[in-house]
Amino acid sequence: MKITLDRIAKDLGTTKNTVSRALRGKPGVSDELRDKIVALASKYEYKKKKSVDQTPLKITMVCNNAMQTDIFFWPTVMSGIFEYSAQHQISINSVIVDMLKDDIKGIMPLQEKNCDGILIVGTIPEPQFARIAELSLPMVAADHYSDFVECDYVNAANENGIIKAVDFLFKKGHRKIGFVNNETAPYIHSLTKRYQGYVRRMNELRLTIDPRFVLQNSSYADPKYFAQQLNKLNGDAPTAWICANDLTAYNFSSVLVERGVRIPQDVSIVGFDNIPSVFPIQLTTLDIPPRKMGQHALARLVRRINHPEEPFESIELLTRLVDKNSVQEI
Repeated sequence: MKITLDRIAKDLGTTKNTVSRALRGKPGVSDELRDKIVALASKYEYKKKKSVDQTPLKITMVCNNAMQTDIFFWPTVMSGIFEYSAQHQISINSVIVDMLKDDIKGIMPLQEKNCDGILIVGTIPEPQFARIAELSLPMVAADHYSDFVECDYVNAANENGIIKAVDFLFKKGHRKIGFVNNETAPYIHSLTKRYQGYVRRMNELRLTIDPRFVLQNSSYADPKYFAQQLNKLNGDAPTAWICANDLTAYNFSSVLVERGVRIPQDVSIVGFDNIPSVFPIQLTTLDIPPRKMGQHALARLVRRINHPEEPFESIELLTRLVDKNSVQEI
């Protein structure tokens, strides 16, 4: 009977790729499992093919469908991922999931385990994230975090970024500082951490957080919410607003301008992400290195594959405040 990689993998309850890596002497396989594979292959008198050594790493990239509508941030993250994969001969297969649904169909291709590792890019539902983790494959999540899944994480330093924004405004003389978040914040780790950074630093500086100045349910597509909330202020408003991301900041600024409010003469605005501006207002913002995030996440996954016994890491890439034309000193 001809002995194949599939036969050895089946007998040991592992994957064909794992058997191949063990027999090639490649990292990413525990010493205990490697010894079992080598011993069984020797017992079966298995002879590996020379061409097997040329097999590249196979990575499955899982992202949510909301990314398909973004033309600023995520394309740059993906560019970093694919640049790194091309440089290191890594094969990437993409799986798209619905961010708002607990749909197991999206992860069905992963159940074959025909990959060396999984790269999660952006927010996906917690149930799907947990099920993917149950596959016990090396996994790294970029711009996503869960307290319930142990793997490597690569994120921007979201909380620290907003702390920088509050400090910047404080040094410019602002004491009444509002915060504008997005309605998707409960589902998105980065937006949640940014709000936490606002609350933390405001409290540390002993600045009052007026509930009227915290807008939590804004929409990227519907400016009516902003108008309704501003009407409730009856002329009493912050001297500065921090927005959870640049798209929210641009939409909010547009509503203010339509109401005759001048930026920054009447009110200051700070965004987050430093997306390329296609709007007339140049926003002071927090710069994230999205290309570096993609490169770093894939590099971390390769490291995880090669060193499966290392402790998991949660890595944060620091942001940089970019002072443009939307903040006035008072």
